[in-house]
Amino acid sequence: MTREDTVANRAVRSSTLKSLRAKKRERIRQINQNYDKELREVNIQYAKDPERLRAKYAAGDYARSERARKRAERQIELENKRVERENNERQFSIAEEITSSILQGIGAFLSAAATAILVYRAVTHAPADVRPIYVSTFACSSGIMILTYVMSTLHHALVPAAAKEVFNRLTHAFIFLVLGSVYTSFTLTALRGVTGWILFGIVWCAAVVGIVLYSVWGSRLELANMVFYLVIGWAGIVLAKQLYHVLPPEGFGFLMSAGLTYSIACVFIMLRKVRFMHAIGNAIMLMGTVYLFIAMFFAVI
Repeated sequence: MTREDTVANRAVRSSTLKSLRAKKRERIRQINQNYDKELREVNIQYAKDPERLRAKYAAGDYARSERARKRAERQIELENKRVERENNERQFSIAEEITSSILQGIGAFLSAAATAILVYRAVTHAPADVRPIYVSTFACSSGIMILTYVMSTLHHALVPAAAKEVFNRLTHAFIFLVLGSVYTSFTLTALRGVTGWILFGIVWCAAVVGIVLYSVWGSRLELANMVFYLVIGWAGIVLAKQLYHVLPPEGFGFLMSAGLTYSIACVFIMLRKVRFMHAIGNAIMLMGTVYLFIAMFFAVI
């Protein structure tokens, strides 16, 4: 028997097994349906008031079918609204996509350069007892920032709709990872202690929830997702006083500037209907990334 014959026989056996499993599931479903039907007939036959019980069963069947029908109608209505919203949504022009791709590519390049600078700064200036924490957190934050910009570059540069959607979801997921990793860089270095760990846990729990929600529903949660970014991004404001005392003035100032710049960028990015507003938002967000890296640079004490 040749190798091709062996492969063909395996394919036939696999197909046969799948068919048998499908037939088994269908047969079990039919048996369960017949069992329920016969059980009803027995209950009705020996009931004190057969007509009342029959009417009760009929009402239950109607209620289940009515709920299923209304649920299906709601889902269809929501899906139609989503499709209508996506059809009415202005698509970015080629010039806008090229501009955004270039800006995001610059962001990836700057993030790679900043990674080397931050790691070198941590190795040479961080106290010996916390130097591994500085190096690891800075390297992780910068590395995730690089990947985020790479994903966003591919999202804007690629033409196929399916590929754009995949990298769009990856970009948003990595933004949550950036938020969590940046908070980690400050909570495990400058804010060492109980308060730092509490903020660390809250931010990462929120980031995981955000990743799951956007991965499942995608752009249907665009506005809610942007609000989620802002809430997580400014969650550390509750510890601003402590950060002010533990960070150098330059580090604290650039950190606040980064948060404000990112917030302004979110406003521009949401103005999709206006040409080049999304690209301008990406440019402002790139500036916020520079401020963030400078804040991390000066945070090494």
